[in-house]
Amino acid sequence: MSPKIPRHRNALVATGPGELAMKRVPMPTIEPNQILVKTSAVALNPSDYKLLDQSTTVGAISGSDFAGTVVKVGDGVDVSKLKVGDRVFGCVFGANPADPSSGAFGSYVAATADLCLHMPDAMPFANATSLGMGIMTVGLIFRSLGLEVRETGLEEVEQEKPYVLVHGGATATGTLAIQILKFAGYRPITTCSAKNFDLVAARGAVAAFDYNSPTCKDEIKKYTQGRLAHAVDCIGNVATMTLCYSAIGDAGGRYVALEQYPRRLSIRRRNVKHEWVLGWTLFGKPVKLAGAYARPAIPEDLVFGNRWRELMQPLLNRSMLVPHPLEAHSGGLAALIPRVDLLRKGKVSGKKLVFLV
Repeated sequence: MSPKIPRHRNALVATGPGELAMKRVPMPTIEPNQILVKTSAVALNPSDYKLLDQSTTVGAISGSDFAGTVVKVGDGVDVSKLKVGDRVFGCVFGANPADPSSGAFGSYVAATADLCLHMPDAMPFANATSLGMGIMTVGLIFRSLGLEVRETGLEEVEQEKPYVLVHGGATATGTLAIQILKFAGYRPITTCSAKNFDLVAARGAVAAFDYNSPTCKDEIKKYTQGRLAHAVDCIGNVATMTLCYSAIGDAGGRYVALEQYPRRLSIRRRNVKHEWVLGWTLFGKPVKLAGAYARPAIPEDLVFGNRWRELMQPLLNRSMLVPHPLEAHSGGLAALIPRVDLLRKGKVSGKKLVFLV
């Protein structure tokens, strides 16, 4: 028997640039490929305040990461794989100008079924809600760098595996990238502040370098013997792009960032293929943001996201993905509002903020 679903839900909506408020809003109408989830936890990401500040859609629900219980499935959803009562987590495109009702910061959320992952029985909602956006972003990183997930034993000939630099490895995306790279048969090296060396080592980094050191790029080149060909930049600015480009070996390679970078910098090395990824393309719909953030519909990205989800589910089932250090808050969605500004001002470091709904 399906649970009774109310007509309205509580949600955090944009009331102006940089401003959120709790509102009572209509329950979303789910599409054939969607599920309706009763939210148990949400997480705060840098993209949440960036969209709120830079691309404000008044009345749009904010938030990307969620975890909860399925209460309704769309007509096109395969109920043998996803059904009412399942505990799931994933991400949505919050603060979306094209679909203001789609954000995660609500007591219920409509989510794309093909991008949702099942929660293992022992996984708490707080842990699950911290993983969705990060896991899918790492998928886009793998695709951009031309990497593959190869389920070969991690003990095999480690010295022959390619290095991959994760710049900003102590970020929430960075710690996930390190783990998945290690699982997939690569040798992740990383940069972070020295205080986070233990964290990245625990997640699987084979070497860590202090990005505050003036010799950081030289240390990386020496360690990799000039053979580094893949770099992911989890921070994405002029300084971090310059460091990554300098660390890549003379033969060139690939660089991918999670933020837009000045394209004039990319011509410094013609033998480095460069790209920055935007996770909102995974939903297969147009991204109606301004400037370089606008994207046409890319249906094949949704297909890719579904395949990546299928690759990641076994890792979750085997407890092979450890969440970023968490700071969990009770008090529901209202507890999130004052902490957006802490993230905006750079006062959150080395942890991910999650909120129990």
